[in-house]
Amino acid sequence: MRFGIGYYSLQSPPHNPIPHKQLYAEMLEQVSLAEELGFDSAWLTEHHFIDDGYCPSLLITAAAIAARTRKILIGTGVLLLPLHNPIKLAEDAAVVDIISGGRLILGLGLGYRQEEFDGFGVSLRDRKGRMEEGIEILEKSWKGEAFNFEGRYYKIKNLNVTPKPVQKPIPIWIGAYQEPAIRRVARLGVPLYLASVGTIPFLQKEIALFHTALREFKRNPQEIEQPLVRDVYVTTKGKKKGWEEIKEHVKYIYKGYVEWGSMVDREGNLITNPNDPRLGEVVREQGIFGAPEECIEAIKTLQQALPSLNHLVCRFEFPGLSYKQSMESMKLFVGKVMPHIK
Repeated sequence: MRFGIGYYSLQSPPHNPIPHKQLYAEMLEQVSLAEELGFDSAWLTEHHFIDDGYCPSLLITAAAIAARTRKILIGTGVLLLPLHNPIKLAEDAAVVDIISGGRLILGLGLGYRQEEFDGFGVSLRDRKGRMEEGIEILEKSWKGEAFNFEGRYYKIKNLNVTPKPVQKPIPIWIGAYQEPAIRRVARLGVPLYLASVGTIPFLQKEIALFHTALREFKRNPQEIEQPLVRDVYVTTKGKKKGWEEIKEHVKYIYKGYVEWGSMVDREGNLITNPNDPRLGEVVREQGIFGAPEECIEAIKTLQQALPSLNHLVCRFEFPGLSYKQSMESMKLFVGKVMPHIK
């Protein structure tokens, strides 16, 4: 099992506002320590035009992490490709990969918030086509020669994108939930980046769909990394008291997902009311919370239910949670939980 930290949204919520200057500085300190403590990857997440300042600039932030670290992988989980010019993205990603010495993982997603597409002047209806063309352009951009591209959304003539990245190419992972999007990931033969939404039954269905599609495209599921993001809070006080400490901060995340139409119950049905009592139940069930032994048990349950899982990304930082609490949780995880997981 590989372990990641993040994903960092860097939100300053109204129930406990924290200056963004402080949030970014604390994130860089935490990632630097996470590297020393043995974490394999650090992840960032993107949204735009959110009142709490949700991180909009992943590659700029990734470059800052790259300059502060030496070996930890740096991932975008996920960057909303249809909102970006793929040529500019290819350039920026290559520069981050160079600064990091070849440590970037470019996680990509379609996006789904109407407000974001309106803000960038992009039609939400065009996101799938822009995603498909954008990925092809990224891959062509990182090769050694000039290329042409003739698509519906992008037209490129004899363009050589420089400088080239260290990695050949930069690895692409893709976040997806719906069957057509999962099949697209399988066709490309890249890892399916599963975010923090979803209990075990939901995740089992998603991974089963992915593996079935991989086999249809003559690919071996065992050869493809399987990441998963989980909320994690380790405390010596146990699950009940620990939940009381973090519930306001964790539920803040998922109330936002409910409002954006991206939160599901155990069966994968949308939760549409932020005050739905199921919300707290699902959040508690899908997270890894409690005393070290409770967290160990929760991870082993995940491993038994999802045998292909081999990269667990742990979100220790929740909007409004103090840096001290987040750091204590991370250190307990490293000292008391990580050594018991294989």
